[in-house]
Amino acid sequence: MTSPSENFKDHFGGGFGVADETPEAYVEACEEALEMLADDDDGSYHAFRDELAAHIRDSSYPPHRVADSQWITDEWLRNIWYDAFGPEPPPGDPYPVPAEDWGRRRRTPYMMYAVNRRPELSSPGAPAWLKARGLTFDDVNAGVGVSLTGQFASARPAPEGWLERLHDLTARGLREEQPGER
Repeated sequence: MTSPSENFKDHFGGGFGVADETPEAYVEACEEALEMLADDDDGSYHAFRDELAAHIRDSSYPPHRVADSQWITDEWLRNIWYDAFGPEPPPGDPYPVPAEDWGRRRRTPYMMYAVNRRPELSSPGAPAWLKARGLTFDDVNAGVGVSLTGQFASARPAPEGWLERLHDLTARGLREEQPGER
């Protein structure tokens, strides 16, 4: 797989890909994800979830901006997976985020836009979302560090050997090489 399918684009564009521009749509997409899977008569939502996992596994979803690396893009997709589908890493993820990092050392878009200091100021779906992930409001609001740039931690540094893995995935035809990877 090297490019997103039309099915993927349809579901991804319905909220997941617009968190910063339209946080309400992102929160809604995350809160509806499990219901969408349960009511997926035509299988398109399961196919979307499977393709998201494949893009994470194969580093095949290209960065939106030239300034973003494939690693940052993959980490962004891991955040979306966690927000939409829960704490289990996507199948085949070669670099899963340690479970203890979520909400404590790592903040996702849902945490930023839906979870506030007090439940009554948060999205109505936030308590159930937190419970499903074994988190509390206090975890999310107290445990997240701020980087030197003033941004909440949402990505890790690329691990050793990651670039070589990209070259292998490219050689196997699972992804397209991106600028700056050589």
